[in-house]
Amino acid sequence: MIEHETEVTRPTWIEIDLKAIQYNAKLIMEHAGATRLIAVVKADAYGHGAVAVTQALYDIGIRDFAVATISEALTLRQARVHDDFNILLLGVQDVSQVKLMAENRLMPAAGTLDWMKQAVVSLPDNQILDVHLAVDTGMGRMGANSQADVAAMYAFIQESRKLRLNGVFTHFATADDDNEAYYRQQVTKFYQWVGGAGIPKNYWHLANSGSALWHHDEIDTHTIRVGSVLYGFNPGSPALDMPIKLKNVLSLKSRMGAVHQLQAGESVSYGATYTAEQAQWVATLPIGYADGYLRRMGGMKVLVAGKATQVIGRITMDQIVIALDKKYPIGTEVTLIGRDGDEEITVENFANYAETIPHEILTSFGVRLPRIYH
Repeated sequence: MIEHETEVTRPTWIEIDLKAIQYNAKLIMEHAGATRLIAVVKADAYGHGAVAVTQALYDIGIRDFAVATISEALTLRQARVHDDFNILLLGVQDVSQVKLMAENRLMPAAGTLDWMKQAVVSLPDNQILDVHLAVDTGMGRMGANSQADVAAMYAFIQESRKLRLNGVFTHFATADDDNEAYYRQQVTKFYQWVGGAGIPKNYWHLANSGSALWHHDEIDTHTIRVGSVLYGFNPGSPALDMPIKLKNVLSLKSRMGAVHQLQAGESVSYGATYTAEQAQWVATLPIGYADGYLRRMGGMKVLVAGKATQVIGRITMDQIVIALDKKYPIGTEVTLIGRDGDEEITVENFANYAETIPHEILTSFGVRLPRIYH
């Protein structure tokens, strides 16, 4: 299966292993002791393709998905043959859109009592809006931020004929790093505020990827809400080691579009930042920063015929140049992320070199890169 079929003629592509995503979902549920998983498929499933990923997870029994925007949710609703799955809208949603949300059975995160009061006014008498009560225990973005607020919002939902509670959650700021004190402070607030308001535990989903991985024995994990682990990377990289062995999901590959020999003293790309000290073979690949191969990736390792070489010169909008140990035929495959023989470049390797996190790398890969699924 291929997405973005108009671009398959450009010999640079991303391969997605859907079976690996299914494996990772089952593994994290087993590790955390969860019986329900809310799969985070926002930002086009972290760049993997939300429709294909949702279908793969649906096929193994997952029925709950989370996105960031209404348009992302509508894409899933309109693309699916099946109708028996839930979509949670994370983040703040425009209250003027509650009718559209209710009509499409989307479940927004409700962060304030005022938002819910406006929603009730905007909804027709015959419509019910399922909501997830957001609790801000320390992320500082949205949600009730005291036990009194949580209790007031829960009471309002219980008394309303137009709102129905489907979940209550918080988001941990430091579950995937070494700031244990701040994490425990957030956990304490959630238990005090939500437990104190009398909201039953079957509504709770407080474990994100970090807490499901490293704190699963410290909090309620009946339901987990995870993204990173589904896509096979360590959300705590490089600070924390993984307690489980996930399967890698994504590979980024290209083919040599041009091969030529630089002579001693000849330079490559803008700024002439790389100059050959002696005659050497180089290849041009059709990928650049417009595709998400970041401009700061000059010098990054790539794999050719199972051997490591590197990008030379500056990354340009549409092309990069790599060093070669010998002349290769035009069309030779090059691995930019993934395995080739005994060598491997992981998403974590790529992100560490870019001095960022895997999440940013994956969501930066653009639509000019076709996604090929297997």
